[in-house]
Amino acid sequence: MTDIKEILPFTKKLSLLYIDEDQEFLRNITTQLSKIFASVDDANDSAVGISYAKLNTYDLIIVDSVSSIMNVNQLIENLKSLNKYQDIIITSKETSSEKILEFYESNPSAFIKKPFTVELLLDSIYTVCSKLHHDRSYVDTQVEEGSTLELAKLNEELLYERKRIGRFMASEKKLNEKIKLYENDIHINKNIHELTKLPSKYALQSALNGDVQSLMYINIDYFDFINTIYGMGKANILLKECAKRLNMFLPRNAELFHITADEFVILIDNPTKDQDMLLSKQIQALFKEAPIEFLEHNHYVVFSIGIDRGEGKKLFIHAKSASKEARYFGGDQAIVYSKESEYIQEQRESLYWIGILKKAFEDDKIFTYYQPIIDNNNPDNKHYEVLCRVKDDNDNLVDADKFINSAKLVGLITQITRTVIDKTFKLFKGNEYNFSINISMYDLREGYLADFLDYKCKKYGVSSSRVHLEIVEDIIIAKYAELDKQILTLKEKGYHVIIDDFSTDKSAYNRMFDLKAEFVKIDGSFIRDIDKSKTNLVIVQSIVQFAKKMGIKTMAEHIENEREYEIVKKLGIDYAQGYLLGKPSPAL
Repeated sequence: MTDIKEILPFTKKLSLLYIDEDQEFLRNITTQLSKIFASVDDANDSAVGISYAKLNTYDLIIVDSVSSIMNVNQLIENLKSLNKYQDIIITSKETSSEKILEFYESNPSAFIKKPFTVELLLDSIYTVCSKLHHDRSYVDTQVEEGSTLELAKLNEELLYERKRIGRFMASEKKLNEKIKLYENDIHINKNIHELTKLPSKYALQSALNGDVQSLMYINIDYFDFINTIYGMGKANILLKECAKRLNMFLPRNAELFHITADEFVILIDNPTKDQDMLLSKQIQALFKEAPIEFLEHNHYVVFSIGIDRGEGKKLFIHAKSASKEARYFGGDQAIVYSKESEYIQEQRESLYWIGILKKAFEDDKIFTYYQPIIDNNNPDNKHYEVLCRVKDDNDNLVDADKFINSAKLVGLITQITRTVIDKTFKLFKGNEYNFSINISMYDLREGYLADFLDYKCKKYGVSSSRVHLEIVEDIIIAKYAELDKQILTLKEKGYHVIIDDFSTDKSAYNRMFDLKAEFVKIDGSFIRDIDKSKTNLVIVQSIVQFAKKMGIKTMAEHIENEREYEIVKKLGIDYAQGYLLGKPSPAL
């Protein structure tokens, strides 16, 4: 194993960039690596890492294969577009040989399997940096002996190609040896599912032969619950029994396939009219009438079944989408795929916005807008809510309502929050105004928020007392002790807490006490038309009166005309926000 004394001569003058979305791991590992490199930068997502690489030249970059913004091959392609000679090490928890082969298509300098020890990492760094040191020394010698700059550049290119080809051949040889050993050890026939011995998803690909067929995609509802409570080993008992029953129930022109843990496919050749739907109803009825005896319990299995009819490989994709639609609407039902269904339209819309968001991160096109919040008791007291915007394919600026659900689907919420926080702190460092930032359950679940806000406050000289955190609906609904603890910790650090979209639900009042909120922002649906709706007026009055008794400040949003604003002030609401008082703007 390489120790620090061996590696230091090769690294002490080099710069390193480490990109990994696991923030705690990143912080710990870069603390260690800063002892051996001249400079170390860390980035907790791909977009930030690319931004660093645009600003600085790094001798070595280490990237993790997990990225919510782009896959690792795209990341490496972007990095090498900035410096085609860039040395890059990939780290990954991936075990699939196919995936690992894909990583090697990017010609990394080294590949390290996670979890790894510091010693293993040092070994890889030593191998890469010693070669880098040797190659640079060789080029420097040529230049000293009178070679021209062009010759030195040519030598460097030749050395790079020699090194790249040598690395690739060695890596390919080792990888093929590992794959061969792996295949010999496990003796798996990929066409057979190991657990149930049914034909697998690979066999299904061959069975989709282009004739008229019907494909039923069967997903066990609430299987995750069984898995969580009993563990995968015991849950497999249930899967085997389901497979056994489904197989016994098949008509002659149908075949059963096991796709993943809790998903099966029935493929019907030359189906009769509505045969698939009738079979679905019979399957649902069979499992409801005859529960499976499972760990001394009777378990009633229900399914979300998606169906598509026709020819070709798209049957699988369409039926799977219909199965998801069935689950979305509560499960325990069968749905025939239709491209006109609202659910499918929503999925297409989500896919569109996911593409827009990923491009926005790559091109740094996440924009922050600022809407004034008026202090009704002191209008000179400046306060702004920070809002997020992106541009669609037609270059139209759209607000978060359009893309926020899509961001949740692919885990981009926290990246949006980080970007918004960074841009906001940069702007507000030059003034003394207060500002509010929306915080979701996803931000708290990742556990990065307190450290990240503290770092930004210190970096930009912004007092935590100016920062207001608007706690959105998902945190209000989800009552988790760990999340509440983080919010209370943020309050202790001086950050203010606002309960957003506050309503008359009992849970909202309970959460207000749990989180020791200093502000409540009244749901805008009650403020809108408050001058016309007596119901809205009474609801808002009750909220304001209660808040005053508890010493909590109130905010009203979505104020769009003078009549609404006059009523808001008359009710004694402390803060007001809306298009009447100021539209969101990219500048203060």
